[in-house]
Amino acid sequence: MICVHICSKAEWNSIKQILDIEQEKINRYPLGEYFQQKLHDTNCIFYHSGATKTRAAAACQYAIDNWKPEIIFVLGTCGGVAHHLKIFDIVIANKTVQYDCIDRMSGDHSMFYEPMTTELDNSWIDFDRLEEKFFQGIIATADQDINYQTLQLLRKADVLCADWESGAIAHICASNKVKCCIVRGITDIPRDDGENSILDQGQDYHKNTPLVMKKIIDTMLPLLTQSAGCVLQMNKSAEFPRGDR
Repeated sequence: MICVHICSKAEWNSIKQILDIEQEKINRYPLGEYFQQKLHDTNCIFYHSGATKTRAAAACQYAIDNWKPEIIFVLGTCGGVAHHLKIFDIVIANKTVQYDCIDRMSGDHSMFYEPMTTELDNSWIDFDRLEEKFFQGIIATADQDINYQTLQLLRKADVLCADWESGAIAHICASNKVKCCIVRGITDIPRDDGENSILDQGQDYHKNTPLVMKKIIDTMLPLLTQSAGCVLQMNKSAEFPRGDR
């Protein structure tokens, strides 16, 4: 089983429209909606968590406990951080960090809370088959949008992009030993400290979210699910080995 985790309302609405999901196919669970869809002969459950680390972590644990996925894909949007990235670029996380967990009493002044830093093993993904250009690196998570000041700090830490949920989902998957692949597309980039900058950034997010989600669904997900299918087949073979003849 593969699960596909979608966080924000705008991302979820885009997914339903892109995949042309009829209302009667949509079910509910405690944190939102979900539906089943077959991709490349592989059963997938798409589910919506809502924004923030709390909802994302709770939804991820619910999915693991109830649907027993072997792989969870996280598809969504992010704010661009690295100098070389631009709007519509795709980032695949190989590490997630959380920068709004602040331990002031220990004397540790690092930007990222180390117990919540998660390394992701992407070795099972056949990146050679991905024709769409992408960037692999660090995604930073906090329950806040990035502004220009935050962008400058994250750049010094070699962060590629920032979002609200990836760090929490990666941590839950790692705790449960479930493979996780996080794919984010850049919808907005902080410009400067101008009065209207954050409002312009919000307009970029809402305008570009459907386009980013379509790009991920059309160009990335088909080949990623093929890699996942190979993993599932290998796992199935390991569970039911052939006897000697």
